[in-house]
Amino acid sequence: MSLFLGPIHHWLYRKIRLQEELITTLAEREGARSGDSGKYETYVNRELRPLEELIDTDNIHGWLQARIHDAEGRYAALVAAILKEDSGAKSRIEDEIFAFGASNAAPAEASPAEAYRFYGDNLVNGMPCDHVDRVTEQAEDHIAWTLDQDLHGDFWIQAGQSPELYYALRLAEMRGMLSGTRLELLSPSEMSYVLKEKA
Repeated sequence: MSLFLGPIHHWLYRKIRLQEELITTLAEREGARSGDSGKYETYVNRELRPLEELIDTDNIHGWLQARIHDAEGRYAALVAAILKEDSGAKSRIEDEIFAFGASNAAPAEASPAEAYRFYGDNLVNGMPCDHVDRVTEQAEDHIAWTLDQDLHGDFWIQAGQSPELYYALRLAEMRGMLSGTRLELLSPSEMSYVLKEKA
């Protein structure tokens, strides 16, 4: 990653901000549902000023990585806190995250390849140098890929939850993002995906 602030850093920060918006949305909805709007405020980071106003320009890579780790950890801790209050909340959380994905939807006419790029432009998946996604198959009507590393599971284990829960919630968000398209997303396993046109 460049030593100077450039487009790739703004691209990554936009993804971090979307993750922060997801955390905020979930915290606010669950707080309102409990009757205490601030109940989950401790998991929310509202410091989302423009990147150039926040970043440590002497440590660009480290600052962005720290923001990713912080957001990932708070997301896992938030979900864990909700489930501690209501162990049956998983399906409700999935619905809320699906709705968040739908509110940040891919373009209606997106092709499988374009929707795959949309995921890459919007979902936090480590740093660009991590090279997590690997496309395994691609044609005009579908694209398949796997995640060669699990960069998320440890945050969920530390929060007392399973990595499988993270991937179930991620799948809900990804499917929500497709809700206005002619595409569907399959997940043969928690770290592999197939995007294809609906039959």
